[in-house]
Amino acid sequence: FIYASYLYFLCLGGISSSEDDHSLPGCILANGTLSNLNQVQKNQLKEKIRAMNSEIPIYGCAIRKSSIYGKTRTLEISRKYAEVYLPFEEQMLTLQHHGKKWEVRCSVKKSKGKRLLTGWKHFACGNNLQLGDVCLFELLRNKKKYAMNVYIIRKSLYKRK
Repeated sequence: FIYASYLYFLCLGGISSSEDDHSLPGCILANGTLSNLNQVQKNQLKEKIRAMNSEIPIYGCAIRKSSIYGKTRTLEISRKYAEVYLPFEEQMLTLQHHGKKWEVRCSVKKSKGKRLLTGWKHFACGNNLQLGDVCLFELLRNKKKYAMNVYIIRKSLYKRK
């Protein structure tokens, strides 16, 4: 019962008060994502999530330096999302954006969250990800393999005022 209640809580987007930096209705966000956005960006994010209307909560994160710079570029997926929606130790998953696909290795990290490794660099470069862009990951229901549609909200379109 407790686990089912937790799943229901996550599906509703968790606590959605303006004080919570980890969720919006229908979405689980990485730490610090909302604090780096202005009100226009937050509104755009909420609108995009609402328009996606996904059965499974969306995972959202702002792109950090470690995701786009350096030799080993990775993207971390929070434990809160990974434990429920990516229940595996290591797995290849497909990222899809604008009709293109990238195979990316997803592996558990010590904090029990997940990290996108091999293949992430190609996805980031192929989509010209920049510091502060927001990626929304929509997990697709597929019994054979894990796949996610990725939506990108560009920081360059919404300069802070």
